[in-house]
Parts: sequence; structure tokens; C-alpha cells
Amino acid sequence: MRGIDFKAILGIVVIAISFIIFPIVLEGTDEILSNANISDYTGLEAIVKIAPMLVMVGLIFGGGVLVWKGVGETRRRRASGKKAKRA
Repeated sequence: MRGIDFKAILGIVVIAISFIIFPIVLEGTDEILSNANISDYTGLEAIVKIAPMLVMVGLIFGGGVLVWKGVGETRRRRASGKKAKRA
């Protein structure tokens, strides 16, 4: 495949999936926080409140790293004049 490396494409897909998953995580968080018995568990409310942020940041960071690695490999390959490896 000429052009961008597979890792870069996969990174963009991961970032897109993170934006699709985020409303689902927010809805689940809201459902957990609306439960009257959440105060019975020590620290659960604080963990549940930061969970959507952790999920979003983790997925966007992972996708960004994949894009960065894929673009970097493509640039190195073009600079050296080598073709992409075939599986």
C-alpha cells in the first residue's frame, strides 16, 4: 500500500471509535450515579465520575500514538527510498 502506513489508519479509526463510545460511557455513568445506594461503597462515586474522562483520554492518546508512529514510519520509509513490507 502506497502512502500512509496501516498504523496511522488504525489510529484514526481508534479516535473515531472513542467519539462513538463516549456518549455510551456518559450514559452508563449517569445511570450509576443516579443509583441511591452508591454512597454505600467507599470511593465508588469519585471513581465513576472520572471514568468517562479516563476512557476518552486513553482512547484518544492511544489513537494519537498509532497515528504518530504510522506517519513516522512512512516518512522514514520515504526518506530511505524503501517500499512498504508485504505481509
